[in-house]
Amino acid sequence: MKDDLVVVVPGIMGTALTWEGADVWNLGPRAAAGLFRPGATLERLRLQQGIGDEDPEPRHALALGGPIRTQRVLPGLVAHLGYGGLAGRLGIAPERLAVFPYDWRLSNVNSAMKLQRFVGERLERWRTGADPERFPGARDAKVVFVCRSMGGLVVRHYVEVLGGHRMTRAVASLGTPYLGSVKALRFLLGEGLGPLPAAWREAIAEVCSTYPSLHQLLPVYRAVVTDDGYPARLGEVPPVAGLPTAMVVDAFRFHREMQKAARANRANEAGGTAGYDLVPLGGATHRTAHGVSFDTAGRPRFHDGLPGEGGPWLGDGTVPQLSATPPEHRTTATTMWFPHRHASLLDAVPVQYQLRHICNGVERPRYLASDHDIGIELPDVALAGQPIEVWATRADRAMDLRVRRLAEDGRCVAAEPMRPAGDGRFRAELRAEPGTWTLEVSSPTTGYACRDAVLVTEG
Repeated sequence: MKDDLVVVVPGIMGTALTWEGADVWNLGPRAAAGLFRPGATLERLRLQQGIGDEDPEPRHALALGGPIRTQRVLPGLVAHLGYGGLAGRLGIAPERLAVFPYDWRLSNVNSAMKLQRFVGERLERWRTGADPERFPGARDAKVVFVCRSMGGLVVRHYVEVLGGHRMTRAVASLGTPYLGSVKALRFLLGEGLGPLPAAWREAIAEVCSTYPSLHQLLPVYRAVVTDDGYPARLGEVPPVAGLPTAMVVDAFRFHREMQKAARANRANEAGGTAGYDLVPLGGATHRTAHGVSFDTAGRPRFHDGLPGEGGPWLGDGTVPQLSATPPEHRTTATTMWFPHRHASLLDAVPVQYQLRHICNGVERPRYLASDHDIGIELPDVALAGQPIEVWATRADRAMDLRVRRLAEDGRCVAAEPMRPAGDGRFRAELRAEPGTWTLEVSSPTTGYACRDAVLVTEG
């Protein structure tokens, strides 16, 4: 209802992690200068071996800053366009908004326990301190969660395992990998980091391999294509070189615990319902890795689809459709699908329109699927001065597609038309100076627009 507390839970790189006042996971060219040279900063970024669900040792501890307000990229894994102006985007009074800051490196179980304390404190403060004239129902308020990407797993563990469903009115998840992501597997195997300098690639792979949260993003569905052509789960195949078995076991334990708790909670609710409104929102028109196979030498090969499983094999470019839907929903038809990429789901106008209804407790209008099922493909990292290729699929000439490069303040600094490349494919090529940029593919004739972020580094 309109007097509920709205809690936003960001995803990876959504909260600034600082050391001595510096945002140490800002990979922009200036801030990253010297970041990955051996030394104290690099040691701070790591977590201790065997950390499990615990807090980091003092030598690895980082302070929490505020939510990241502009675009941010973790090369090879995830990007977002920032969390600035959230109250306006969600259509709520600023007093109703609380943003949960957390160390996204840590186990999602650890973060969920901290979320439990955060919600308890903030909800009590809201219930007792809200202006009764403006918010007459605040004394009976619950929480509406708006969670992006991995933040949805933090919320899911809190709501289902830690009893948070009793204080929850609704959960809106944007691109949450309920069953994990093959892109996370590729990242943890040191693949997909693009043309980053070798020192960066090695440092990112080594540092992030110590993060329990990222291992809990491993796919727990049947994502491994075996020699007999049938998909299997990671835990059902021989150990993967470079992927600690203990981390794989933890990922399955994490998801299994949530699914078991969800079933028990629904069995205890009247009519077998969740007791709160669970609304998954996802992207569904972009090429997305769904599976992986390994050759005789153990080298991985990633696949857009899975054999014998139907399809279509699309998603938001990071999270496949089959994973963006909670497993208890049993069908992807319950998810609200949009033609937007993972980075831009929170920024897309039709998504914000639905979120406003969820946050204010009014009936959601039926979402009419977009007329445009265009898929966009672009890198998340590029070299300064080198071509950045952007592709559009399932498009047509009448759309007059073009690509714009946007600065952090939203200014357009360059634009290029997309040229036909046959079979409904269109291509554009841009170049950029070092920095983190937003790329927007748009059509002035139809109003279609889709954004993503790219990190441009020196060669």
